[in-house]
Amino acid sequence: MSTRKPRQTRAKVTVDTIIEAGFISVALHGTSGTTTRHIADIAGVSVGSLYEYFKNKEEIYDAMAHSFVQEILDMIQNLTPIIMDMELESVIELIFYTFRDLLTQNNERYLICLRYASELKYDKYINQIERELMNIVMKYMMNNPKYLKVNNLAVTAYVSINSGIFNIARHLILPNPYITFDELVQGLKTMIMSYINVELAKSEH
Repeated sequence: MSTRKPRQTRAKVTVDTIIEAGFISVALHGTSGTTTRHIADIAGVSVGSLYEYFKNKEEIYDAMAHSFVQEILDMIQNLTPIIMDMELESVIELIFYTFRDLLTQNNERYLICLRYASELKYDKYINQIERELMNIVMKYMMNNPKYLKVNNLAVTAYVSINSGIFNIARHLILPNPYITFDELVQGLKTMIMSYINVELAKSEH
C-alpha cells in the first residue's frame, strides 16, 4: 500500500494524517480533482514527505478505503456483544442507526467519499464486510436458537444484510431522498422481519 512502512510512531502519525487529509481533499475536490499537492497541504506536510509514504494519490485512495472499511469492521465487532440479548427488531434498528452515525461523522466525510466508491475501489472490500456481518448474524442466531430454525438461513441472512446496508448507504447519498431515514429504517425492519417470519413458518411445516 504505502511506499515506506511506518514503523516509528511519528511515521505512523504522518501516514494517518495524510490519509485523513485524503478524505478531506476528496470531499472538497472529488477524486479526479484531488492532487497530491492538495493532500499534502491539508496534511501540513511537504509533497516530498508525502511521496516517502505513497507513490501517488491512488495509493492514498487505497489506504483511505482500507481505513474506512476497518472502521466498519470495528463498528460490527463493537456491536456484537451488545446485541446478543436484544430482540431482533431492536438489533436491526441499532445496526442501521449505528451505520448511519458512522457514515455521517466528521462532517459526512465517509458519506461524501461513498459517492466516489468505484474510483476509490471500495468494491474489493465488500466481501470482507459481508463476511463480518454474516458472522455477527450467525453469532446472534446461536445465542437466540429459535432463529436457527429459519429455512435457508444463510440465504435469508445474506438477503437481509444486503437489502439493508446498501439501501441505507444509497439513501444517505441521495441529496433529496423521497422518504425520511426513520421511515426507511422502519420499512427495512418490517421487510426483514416479515421475510424471516415467512421462512420460520416454512420450517414448521
